Amino acid sequence: MDWGAFEKAWHDSGCRVLSDLAAACPGERLYGAAFHLFYMDGVQILPPALAANTEAAVHENYGYSTRFTPPEWRWDVLDATSDAMSPWYQRLTEEYLAPAATETEQDAALNALEAAHDTAMANVCKAITTTAHRGDIHASLPPGFVVVILEGQRGDEEAGLIRKSVDPHMLPTVPELAEYLRQLEET
Repeated sequence: MDWGAFEKAWHDSGCRVLSDLAAACPGERLYGAAFHLFYMDGVQILPPALAANTEAAVHENYGYSTRFTPPEWRWDVLDATSDAMSPWYQRLTEEYLAPAATETEQDAALNALEAAHDTAMANVCKAITTTAHRGDIHASLPPGFVVVILEGQRGDEEAGLIRKSVDPHMLPTVPELAEYLRQLEET
């Protein structure tokens, strides 16, 4: 797999969809986007969902905030990005998972693919965030706009995925995310 081309394809698709979304919603403040719903089994890997949210769509119920819970965001799945990336995921399946014949080979293939995919998606998050901060996605995106991996389904791994997907210099500029990460690491 050409991971550089894979990352560029995700970056370009994500930037395009976020630009279109910001343009379609003037007056709304998009504060972030996140990749979630990562899926892989011994047979296939599917594209994760790209989600986006606005400040107005954040809710608090019984002390629980939806700020960093992509399944509860206004746009929890931006289908255009997943659809655009489907051919890449078919190639990942064919390259990593299809050749594995035994359970041991499947486990090794799953582990290798998960590690490589996590690294690539973290790089994509950083690249889209950088592009947004240069003003090259949409002028309405605020200075603290960030793209991050928020994969609550991975439990103890979520904090590490956040750290991997957000440049350490960026984290202090998004205090709510820094606080969320601190809380995750304390539990």
